[in-house]
Amino acid sequence: MKRALSFLLFPLLLLAAMPALAQQQAQYSQYMNNNYILNPGATGVEDYIDVKFSYRTQWTGLDGAPKTYYASITSSLGKWRTTDKRTMRDRQRAFHAIGGIVYNDVTGPTSRLGAYGSYAYNVMLTHDIRAALGVSAGMQQFSVDGQQLQFYDPTTRGISAASRVFDTSAGLWVYSPNFYVGVSGAQLLGNRLNFSYSAAQLGAGAPGNALRRHYFATAGVRLPLSPEWSLVPSVLVKAVSPAPLSVDLNAKIKYQDLLWAGVSWRAFDSVVALVGLSYEQFTLGYSYDAGTSQLANYNGGSHEILVGLRLKKKAQVVCPDNRFW
Repeated sequence: MKRALSFLLFPLLLLAAMPALAQQQAQYSQYMNNNYILNPGATGVEDYIDVKFSYRTQWTGLDGAPKTYYASITSSLGKWRTTDKRTMRDRQRAFHAIGGIVYNDVTGPTSRLGAYGSYAYNVMLTHDIRAALGVSAGMQQFSVDGQQLQFYDPTTRGISAASRVFDTSAGLWVYSPNFYVGVSGAQLLGNRLNFSYSAAQLGAGAPGNALRRHYFATAGVRLPLSPEWSLVPSVLVKAVSPAPLSVDLNAKIKYQDLLWAGVSWRAFDSVVALVGLSYEQFTLGYSYDAGTSQLANYNGGSHEILVGLRLKKKAQVVCPDNRFW
């Protein structure tokens, strides 16, 4: 009986590791500073090699609260040119882009480790507007650390388990120097996670939990206020069955390419304050989530740090300067 109870705990604890009952993707507050994490169509849209590192600790003060880490890199591909000047031919050229991301999302005794590579094909629609279609593929590993499990009966022992699945996502990204629109889907294969108490059970096809498909739609626009200042409102809509739609409304005010500050409202969940700065090839962003749900009474909010590195790339492809978002 104890063995059966231990086995049943694995999928239940896996679900407990997710930010919401149905949402299995990690929560981010600074996605507008790295749209690639939600949409592979945004691969390589910058005119440089874009490297990002992020750390997020959610619901501080709550035992076993989620902690998320990721590192990403994207770049356009093309022949090297001898000058920095962008030519009209460069602007009209279609190009390819590649990227990759590695992340680890840890909640109590459970963790979700993933590694993905992406490819995007980018074409010009008009003089200033481009569109990119991207796909990504990789592996996810869901794990439960049995050593961290605690039972009312001290003689009951927790058993560690892990399940690995192949996964894909796809997205469309339309953008210019002054706006962007994107739609994407993640965990599109809907594969199942199989946990078992023994190798024999695994070979027999133990029951598992399906990865739910997640859909994202986002848009943003730059509104110049003066030669130095601009306002950047944006929105994100997330859909995953059977949860209701989730909506984020964001607004950033930016001073040149040096400083920015903003606020975000995540419907019925939190209010987020964001600040950031850029210096030469480095960027730094910080956000704090103040909860507005009933869970806010039991934690000290969420913190997220984003560090970016922009490596210059003199390639014969030209991407509009999208650093405004």
